[in-house]
Amino acid sequence: MTPDSLKRLREWFRANAAELPWRPADLDAPRDPYAVWISETMLQQTQVSTVRDYFIRWMKQFPNVETLAQAEEAEVFKYWQGLGYYSRARNILKTAKIVAGLRQSKGPCKMPETRKELEALPGIGAYTAGAILSLAYHQREAILDGNLVRIFSRLYELDFLPTDKGKIIDCHASLQEARNDVQVSTARELAHALEKRSSHGTKCNDVRASEIYWEYARKVADSPKAYMHNEALMELGRTVCKTKSPLCETCPLHKECRAFLDGRTAEFPPAKKRTEKSWHGTVLVIESADEKILAVNGGQKFLDKQLALPHFESARHATVALPAKAEDYINADDVESLKHCGTFRHSITVHKIECDVLHVQLSTKAKSAHLPKPTANSDKPTVFEWIEKAKALETFANSFSLKALKKCL
Repeated sequence: MTPDSLKRLREWFRANAAELPWRPADLDAPRDPYAVWISETMLQQTQVSTVRDYFIRWMKQFPNVETLAQAEEAEVFKYWQGLGYYSRARNILKTAKIVAGLRQSKGPCKMPETRKELEALPGIGAYTAGAILSLAYHQREAILDGNLVRIFSRLYELDFLPTDKGKIIDCHASLQEARNDVQVSTARELAHALEKRSSHGTKCNDVRASEIYWEYARKVADSPKAYMHNEALMELGRTVCKTKSPLCETCPLHKECRAFLDGRTAEFPPAKKRTEKSWHGTVLVIESADEKILAVNGGQKFLDKQLALPHFESARHATVALPAKAEDYINADDVESLKHCGTFRHSITVHKIECDVLHVQLSTKAKSAHLPKPTANSDKPTVFEWIEKAKALETFANSFSLKALKKCL
């Protein structure tokens, strides 16, 4: 991107930047590194419209690193509930405790100011580290998210993704120079131009796909205005250079966008190969005689290391009887009644889930129920806990368990 195109990008951003709770009115103002960290982590795999309210609630409850570091995991999950990918919330808490532990004086906790230190923290990768360093500290650090990938792919007609494995031939610099050398209108003419340049000593290098994208990102960030270039490109990708129906005519970069000029915008970036897995199971809502719900932590197919309802894989259209697998959680002699409460659908990463919900009413009180001993020696040890029925909906932090509960309670 040229200095002129970056200037147009900045002007576009100043005129079109959306009002967001994590974005100050003064676009040139340095930001709170903690707020940048939280907002950017929430925005991973989640739409801006969804994150708005979550961010506001989170910042009211955990306004700084010190407050967050003192929280319990269950409380953190409660304020993360609905965003999914709970490992993000768990890593946020781990990192908060680490950062709070690094404080050397009575002053406020401060996020690290180098990429190496940031990327050493749980849950902070290259993108999040770059966002903190550029947006909060105004350093010349690059970022690369899905929006920038889409923009770079269209700008330079990159027919691969940064996640593509193995090495590829990097001829894109030569390709751009070849376009400037000769007027080409067909792939054959372009190939001939590249061959001509190669014969004069211009060679292509084997590099990783991700490195090509990161190199474009670093060029954009090599400026005192790196913070604005980074955020402007994210905003441009979200609102103009969209996955479907991009608004190319209003884009400040359309005059140099190769995909647009060649009428091939819909071809870039190439479709990501995604494998979806179907999973059918049964969720147990086990209620004791004194109105308590059985929860488990660990030993489950999904939602490991967090409080959830017992669940296991099962066949579709199973008979309404106590499944044998249910006896991993309760004694069949304690069951007073069994009711099928319906089904629900859910998604966790690549899994497309459909579950039957069984309400299991016990004749015994929670203390008297014959529960199996925690499987401490297994790869996923199971810990059992009874939850007051009246508090169940506010205790479980994951929407998977809440969907099942709402079918029965």
